Amino acid sequence: MDKTMNITLNRLPARTWNRLKMNEAVVQNVKVPVAKGIQEKEEKNAGNYFSDGLKVHPANEEEKRFFANIETALGKDLDKLGEAFPIEVVECADEETGKEENKEKIIEKNEEKDGENNHLPVLPLTPDGQFGRYFLHVKKDSQMNVAVYCTSKETEVDSLFLQLKVYAEANARIDITVVQTVDKNVSVFSDIGGILEKNAAVNLVKMELGGKKVYSGVYMDLKGDFSSFEARIGYLGEEKQHLDMNYVARHHGRKTQSLMESSGVLDEDAFKLFRGTIDFVKGCSESVGNEKEDVLLFGENVVNQTIPLILCAEEDVEGNHGASIGELDEKTLFYLMSRGFTAEKAKKMIAKARLEAVAAQIKEDSVREKTRKYLEERL
Repeated sequence: MDKTMNITLNRLPARTWNRLKMNEAVVQNVKVPVAKGIQEKEEKNAGNYFSDGLKVHPANEEEKRFFANIETALGKDLDKLGEAFPIEVVECADEETGKEENKEKIIEKNEEKDGENNHLPVLPLTPDGQFGRYFLHVKKDSQMNVAVYCTSKETEVDSLFLQLKVYAEANARIDITVVQTVDKNVSVFSDIGGILEKNAAVNLVKMELGGKKVYSGVYMDLKGDFSSFEARIGYLGEEKQHLDMNYVARHHGRKTQSLMESSGVLDEDAFKLFRGTIDFVKGCSESVGNEKEDVLLFGENVVNQTIPLILCAEEDVEGNHGASIGELDEKTLFYLMSRGFTAEKAKKMIAKARLEAVAAQIKEDSVREKTRKYLEERL
């Protein structure tokens, strides 16, 4: 009999909105993923594996402790779900290699390839509940580009579990892309957390395009002075899809900067809850945080909830947040229909253009093209 547990995810850093019950997500009867074949996998992948200027190795005890202490958006319950699975550490291969531009590693979930060039461990999404856990360690003065593309075929998987934790040392930079286009029968748990030291930078593109129930989020701790975090988020909800997201930029260091921009489309009976928090901790003077969401509603029965939140314990800071929520402009629709488009085609064209603008920010060519192809087929 499968073991299940009730979990609480995507908690706001400060409880508000109590009456509307939007502070967190409570998920009942989540099937606990089973770590089958993990020992054999660890033995097979023991040691270092190299590709594109990066290396991957199983986490040692110190790295496991560091990984456990990095806070994420979904929270500790997801850590509990994945504690039986190995942590794989991704680093630059060496100091000089790490400084080179355009070095990239692509983790392709459920698209494992054969051949001698496939040096890095790949976790396929299988019914036995594989859980991807990656520790992205960007060392001082180095640069890394990591792209994760998650997909699945119908009935092949029940749930997708992905957890990325980032530690960016001083003057380090990392570009992260996470795109999921899984089948609409799959539940998605996609979690990111990170710590940024002095003058470190994390740039993220994250797109939620598939899934039945999606629980997704990012928590970045701008610990060091002058550190920065930028996130571009795109999402598409159709039919009865359920999207629950939580993004937090916590400013600890002085003169830190954050920018979180999300753009989405909701149609038919879709549900979406987006939490965007800028947290100014005492001592983070001269820091700047910006958060904005722009969502387009097509269906009459969609449910859209947005929480733009600023927490401020420091006076000398600048924080801006807001949300733009609306339907397709009638004048725009009339113009497109006068040019020969049906109302449905016009709607899909506008939705695709909005999401392709987010996809255009993806640095890795193959992932960007896969995403565009998916949008072309779906819209």
